[in-house]
Amino acid sequence: MDLLSGRSAAAAAFLLFVSAVPVAAQGHGRGLGKTKGHRGASHGAPPGVPGTGIRQFGVWLDDATISPAGQGWATFGIGYSRAPFGNQWDAPSVEAGLGLSPHVQLAVTAPFSKVSYTDGTADRGLGDVYAAVKVGLIDPTATGRSFGVAVAPVVEVLSAGSVPDGGSRVHWALPVAVEKRFARCRAYATAGYFSRGSVFASGALEVPVSAKVTATATVSHSRSLHQDLLSDELQLARSRWDMSGGAVYFLSPRATLYGSVGRTVSRLDANGSSLTVGAGVSFGFQHRVAGRP
Repeated sequence: MDLLSGRSAAAAAFLLFVSAVPVAAQGHGRGLGKTKGHRGASHGAPPGVPGTGIRQFGVWLDDATISPAGQGWATFGIGYSRAPFGNQWDAPSVEAGLGLSPHVQLAVTAPFSKVSYTDGTADRGLGDVYAAVKVGLIDPTATGRSFGVAVAPVVEVLSAGSVPDGGSRVHWALPVAVEKRFARCRAYATAGYFSRGSVFASGALEVPVSAKVTATATVSHSRSLHQDLLSDELQLARSRWDMSGGAVYFLSPRATLYGSVGRTVSRLDANGSSLTVGAGVSFGFQHRVAGRP
């Protein structure tokens, strides 16, 4: 069996690293631009105005396809993001996933991050960690069907540098994914809520350009729900749009390379990323399920 049939492990990694945007003064991904809610976001803030000076944004992008039971992947990547108040490297960023049953898939993402600020300070260490359980409700790969739906409850554990004073490191998100397969491409989209205080919608179009290369274009929108007077005073936008493009190269049935580039396309303030770049390698594997040959 082709361990990467349906959706490559590298494509899965691309979605998580580029699109899981956990924090305050943002980041995609999947990794990739998760700049922290640090002193840079509130630099020059007027004294006495209550608030954090940080907008909460979150984006998740996934399809509705579930890996077969026992089929999994491990991905090792590197990401870079540039924002008005600094830059961030995620190196390495590690993801692993496994199909647990015909309708349930588990994935975990954990980057090692370094954030450098324009004031000369830096934070480094384990970045924001995500664990997602995707549950397939309608299988887009079933015979005679080309449309699918899945839900993917997410637990996020923010790094210490991502948490505003007095905030919690542990949060959750509830994305709902839909997928439509066509003869020569497929499209998928996700919408949902992050408990940090944001709603989002995202979408992608995936097109094979050759026997070994698949290209993907993505767009995402997130809106912060919490009122923050300091952020208002700093004229930080309540919503943001991001776009990115990427490609997956199939080295073999069990190994792929991926790369992506993107940026914030709405007004660029302290919450935006002027550039996000990511690349990595992914390996598929098959774990024997008890009771199956």
